Amino acid sequence: MNPTSTRPIDESAVDRTRGPGGRTDEPDIPPSGRLSRLASARLSRSIGAQPFVPPVFAPTTETERGRLLDEYPYVRVGDGPRTLVVLPGFGDAMFDGDYPPAAAWALGAYYRRLADEYAVYLLSRPRGLPEGQTIGEMADGHARVFEEALGPASVLGLSMGGMIAQRFAARRPDLVERLVLGVTGGRVDEEGRPIVRRMERDARERDWFSIRAELARRMFSDWRRFLYPPMIQSAGRFVLPRPAVASDVWVSLRAILEYDGTDELGEIEVPTLVVVGTDDVFFPERTLRETAEGIPDAELHLIRGAKHGAFHERKREFDARVAAFLDAR
Repeated sequence: MNPTSTRPIDESAVDRTRGPGGRTDEPDIPPSGRLSRLASARLSRSIGAQPFVPPVFAPTTETERGRLLDEYPYVRVGDGPRTLVVLPGFGDAMFDGDYPPAAAWALGAYYRRLADEYAVYLLSRPRGLPEGQTIGEMADGHARVFEEALGPASVLGLSMGGMIAQRFAARRPDLVERLVLGVTGGRVDEEGRPIVRRMERDARERDWFSIRAELARRMFSDWRRFLYPPMIQSAGRFVLPRPAVASDVWVSLRAILEYDGTDELGEIEVPTLVVVGTDDVFFPERTLRETAEGIPDAELHLIRGAKHGAFHERKREFDARVAAFLDAR
C-alpha cells in the first residue's frame, strides 16, 4: 500500500532527486568533492550491506531522501502501490548519516526490478545510538516509524538489519506483510563471533579501515576479497566516509553479539524467506537451517559458494528469488 503518515514529514528535511536527466535541491559540491563522494559510495556500499550501482546506470525515476520522524535517514525510489522497506546491515553505522544524491540514483538502479510495484525505502537507523542499545530496542524504534510514517509493508532485512526485522516481525505482525531475511540468522555463529569481537575492539580504537577491510574479506568469494582490503587501507583512507557518531559502530557490534532471537522465531507469523550464502562465516548453513526451521511459514534459499555479501556478489540470483517471493501474494 502507499505509505501514509499520521505525523507529516518536515518538507525542509526532504530532498527530491532525479537521475542524470535532472535534479532538484542538490547541494553545491565542488567537482572534486563529487568525485570523492562517488568513489566513497561505490566502495562503502560494496562492503557495508548497502547497495551501490554507478549513477550512470540509474533510471530517471523520481526519488526522495530525508529523515522520517526527524531521526531516521532514508532514501525512497518508486511509487508503486505497495511498500518495501529495506533495513541495512551493520555498515549503516559506518557512514555519515546523510545520503548524497548519488545514493538516491543508486537505489533506483539497484531495485529497478521492484520500483514499478513498490515504493522502496532504504531506512537507516538514527545517529547517536544510546550505549547498550539492543536489537529489540532498535526494533521497537522501527515499529514507531512504521506506525507513524509508513504503515504496513513488506520488509527486507540485511545482516544486522535482518536481526532487527526478525524481532520487529515477531512483535508487530500487524505491520509486516512479508518478510525477507537476507544474509542473516537467529544469532551469529560461534565461528563468526571472534571476528565481530575484533571489529568491536577496532571500533573502540577508531580503526575504521581495519573494520572495512575485514568486512570485505568476509563478504566476497571472488577477486574483491583480495583487491578491496588493500584498497581500503590505502586509497580508502581518503575517500571512505567516517561514522557520524563513533560510538554507533561499537554499540551496533555489541548488539549483534548479544542478540539471540532463536527463542522468538516461532512467533514470526508472516510468510518469510531466508536467503543466504552457504559460505557465510557469520551465518553458516547450519545456522540458516535452524533459523528457517524455527519460523512456522518460512522458505530457505541457499546461494551456493556465496559469502556474507551474497546479496551483492550474486545479485541476479538473490534479486530473482526475492522478487518471486514478494510477488507470491
